[in-house]
Amino acid sequence: MKPSVLIFILSGSILLLFGNGYSLNLNDQLDKYSLTTYSFPFAKKKRNDHINFASHSKIPVSFSLIKFNYPCGFIDTFNQNMITIPMQNIKTNNCCNFTDEVRECMISRLSSLIIRNKIGSKITLICNPKLLFAFYLHREVKPVWVTKDGLNNTSEILINTIIEAEHEGLDSETYHQKNILNLVSDIKLSIMSHTPEPAKIAELDLLLTDAFFSYGFHLSEGIVDPYSNKLNWYVKKPKKKLGKIFQTVLYYDKMEGFVDSLQPHHLGYLKLKQALLKYQNIKKSGCRHELPAGGKLRKGDYGTRIAALRSRLIISGDLTESTNSNQDYFDEVLEDGVRRFQARHGLKVDGIVGSKTLFALNVPVEDRIRQIRLNMERWRWLPQDLGHCHIIVNTANFKLNVIENEQTIKSIRAIVGKMERPTPILSRKITYFELNPYWNIPHTIALNDILPCIKKDPGYLVNNNIRVFENWEEDARELNPESIDWDAITKKNFVYKLRQDPANSNVLGRVKFVFPNEFSIYLHDTPARNLFNMTQRTFSSGCIRIEKPMELAAYLLQNNSKWSLEKLVAAVNRKKNKKILLSDPIKIYILYWTAWVDKNGIINFRDDIYGRDRRLNIALNEKATSPKVLYGKNSVKKYFSSRILPVSNRSNINMNKIRAWVAANPER
Repeated sequence: MKPSVLIFILSGSILLLFGNGYSLNLNDQLDKYSLTTYSFPFAKKKRNDHINFASHSKIPVSFSLIKFNYPCGFIDTFNQNMITIPMQNIKTNNCCNFTDEVRECMISRLSSLIIRNKIGSKITLICNPKLLFAFYLHREVKPVWVTKDGLNNTSEILINTIIEAEHEGLDSETYHQKNILNLVSDIKLSIMSHTPEPAKIAELDLLLTDAFFSYGFHLSEGIVDPYSNKLNWYVKKPKKKLGKIFQTVLYYDKMEGFVDSLQPHHLGYLKLKQALLKYQNIKKSGCRHELPAGGKLRKGDYGTRIAALRSRLIISGDLTESTNSNQDYFDEVLEDGVRRFQARHGLKVDGIVGSKTLFALNVPVEDRIRQIRLNMERWRWLPQDLGHCHIIVNTANFKLNVIENEQTIKSIRAIVGKMERPTPILSRKITYFELNPYWNIPHTIALNDILPCIKKDPGYLVNNNIRVFENWEEDARELNPESIDWDAITKKNFVYKLRQDPANSNVLGRVKFVFPNEFSIYLHDTPARNLFNMTQRTFSSGCIRIEKPMELAAYLLQNNSKWSLEKLVAAVNRKKNKKILLSDPIKIYILYWTAWVDKNGIINFRDDIYGRDRRLNIALNEKATSPKVLYGKNSVKKYFSSRILPVSNRSNINMNKIRAWVAANPER
């Protein structure tokens, strides 16, 4: 091995090998440590395998994994300064030579990892190589999943989990399925011929460990980092105690519950998981075909396209098997099936197969599977506990839902941002609302929307109860709009603040709900009531207009004896601005679901109005933007993170001495 390669191998591990600061407590301290400290307090029970894993039991709180004195030049005095290694002896059952060979191969593979982040030219690992090295170093570079006699029980469960990764909306090949199965086959043959191959056992063990960590991370926190891929996600991402979960799995052989412990437990996610299986089965059956193009289809029509439509709706579950002997006739039963299909796709529900319905019918099943997977990924970005009571606005569905105990108790139609001014994805708390609110017109709206209207109609401001202030200061002086030469005002010299007073024509309507955020987004009423009858409601400049604001206001004050719906209406009728603080602020999540399962178990799909599905799909397909599995470089809070650590500089570590020590201490 080249000296330059040897030098860099254990740069990260020295922090573990030399220092009393990395003390561990397996009971409750694990998740306070960062992998950047390269400390891995994973224990393993004794097994009746030829390679018997170290039974570490509990490591004392104030006890370092490996402890050295290093007055100076600590690398050069490696062998001389070793004090103690607090790990029990490893029994190899007369397989010392084989064990040593596997360990040598493991060290060689790990060396390759540190330098190239790969085992071979065709296999790229997901985990940060330093994570893997720290993990194996704690185990004295012993295999986890493979023994001289083949796979242990835990590894077989892990492999089956990888094979079934598609059930979780993940790709099994990401976790080396093909390479793992090939190695398993080779190792089984070598065992049968009594010629076990240490190199292949080492390689398989590394691949399984990489799959174990990366699968667990992806399942619990997502494949893509929503903060680093221009996905406009402003909801706090969950930070699960993955360290403890991994530790429990390995220590107690709890691989059977691995998936359940890591996947989101939201009903929304679990129902999507069931829907994914259904659509995967439709794909495997190969029975879903495209509906031929043509004119509109409606009740009373005849033709072969009717039979194709009927078959298509039966496959998707929108129509039961028909007893009608004339499959070419568009009857009432088929019309009801079309209506069900239209309702769950956000289309106009009229029972007529027009161009939009035909397009939705012919979306390939592969695209629907992808759409479900994208939304499952978004569920992984959400905190597990959304709150006993909260509000969810699904901008793709133009709906606001009030949720209690994961059940929708109130559903209100909404209007969201235009495609060029999309409503962001965020989560905050509604802290207060205003009756008869003022509308402080945002500067961009004043420039792009209001200023052109003023230039066309000098009386626009007065007619719409809009007042002009000289600037945005709190005590800014009010100006007479007639004193301003609006023809001379441009986007560059426009410095005024425009404010619309409470009135029937006020853009915010009668109520404004405030959840402070950096985008100045809020919920509000609107005088344009007719827009709620539109199927696709993208008409705002980013804020969310709701159809029943007084109903929502009354709900938020249901525990306040001073207010009722009647009192709220009376206060609004006085046409005076009034702020009402909420004693118990409620969490609001503004999300973007293009696929979900409703309370009746029916899968719904919506158009990707903001192109966010497309961008997320690109991010998932670009391996370069997928997160490395490791602890974050800013590890103040010591949580798992998808941030990628910078490449460390090479140091003067002598790998030969490390290798020599491992080989010379097989029983340590």
